[in-house]
Amino acid sequence: MNEPADTSPLPTPTPLKEVLVAMDFSEGARAALAFAERLLCNQQTRLHLLTVDDDPLLMQSSTSQEFRDEHEDKMAMRFVELLPAERREKYRTKMVVRCGTAFYEIVNYADENAIDLIVIGTHRRSQLSKMLLGSVADRIVHKANCPVLTVPPGYVST
Repeated sequence: MNEPADTSPLPTPTPLKEVLVAMDFSEGARAALAFAERLLCNQQTRLHLLTVDDDPLLMQSSTSQEFRDEHEDKMAMRFVELLPAERREKYRTKMVVRCGTAFYEIVNYADENAIDLIVIGTHRRSQLSKMLLGSVADRIVHKANCPVLTVPPGYVST
């Protein structure tokens, strides 16, 4: 027998306050940023751009802080080239570079900053590649404590 449908009202949606775009500067990540911008119509929403560098040299304790800072500055400049100043200001953009394992750093950053939504681009990979290497997006979807929106490379919004 069919059970009666739940007729209780849906909760009132709250606006997104903190949106994180995980950025590896790939085609998929650029598509994710473009899609996220469509969601940021509320002036109260802040955009977080996060890239994670997994270079083992940066994680060595023997690597100087000066070298790490220079590398972080170079990575941050990629954000500046990607998103013009007026849009960065409009979205009150916070640009962050972290070193470590991508999915772990993204999930931790989201928790630390009360992120409401993670937007991440996907890569077109073979099934064998996915089986052997896994997917950063898949891991984030399974580990994150907030919703995750994945955007395929080449996605063009109209």
